[in-house]
Amino acid sequence: MLRYLLFCISLLTFWVKADEQLLFVVNAPGSPPYLFYDNSQNKYVGVIPDAVEGIKPFNIRYIANSRQRSEEQIYSNQADMIMLSKAWLKHPEKVIASIPIHQHRSFLYRANKFPENFSLVHSDKSELVCTRKGYLYPKLATYFNSKRLLRVDSSNHLSMMKMLIKNRCDYTVMNEFNAQNVMQSPAFENEKIYRSESPISTVPLNIILRKKLTREKLILDEHIRQLQESGELKRIMNKYTQIQP
Repeated sequence: MLRYLLFCISLLTFWVKADEQLLFVVNAPGSPPYLFYDNSQNKYVGVIPDAVEGIKPFNIRYIANSRQRSEEQIYSNQADMIMLSKAWLKHPEKVIASIPIHQHRSFLYRANKFPENFSLVHSDKSELVCTRKGYLYPKLATYFNSKRLLRVDSSNHLSMMKMLIKNRCDYTVMNEFNAQNVMQSPAFENEKIYRSESPISTVPLNIILRKKLTREKLILDEHIRQLQESGELKRIMNKYTQIQP
């Protein structure tokens, strides 16, 4: 009850500034199913827009930029929000984060079956992994530092997967939704690509806010909790995804 009363007080206080626009920066070209541009509707759609559209005081406008520049826009107060995991930030101390919206899983993919009980620890052989330029992979940092894995950067996920099937790298690393989206491309219609049995990374996905937006964070957190408790957030996820076990 107390939590609800505090939320209502914050909501009423915020309502005075309801016309103030909040800039939500998108890592171009977007990341289905969370946040991506739908040409047929001429707007950004996905889990995030559906989830936040019920927050009446928020007047959100989506803008696009590169992964690196979009994060810098938050630090320099040129944008207000971004969808990321706090684990991926260069300077997490400079921002605040909402409660998790989803547990974001990344896997290794390869053109051949993974050995039984596969683990990167079980070999000291250097191997190539196709990665996204500008992306951090905290769970693989030890392997990169030891040269167990060597990065081969690409500008987008499609080229990462193409390099994999052309044997230019031994693995690629991608979140489950990006991989599903890429593998639906005609370029991979007759290709067999294998996924590691276990995720190499599971991190909470957050909405990152400028540090001064504490009141907005309070409202956002309470709204996410309500969506989770009602089952609405799960319904929204299912609308945009086909999650593999």
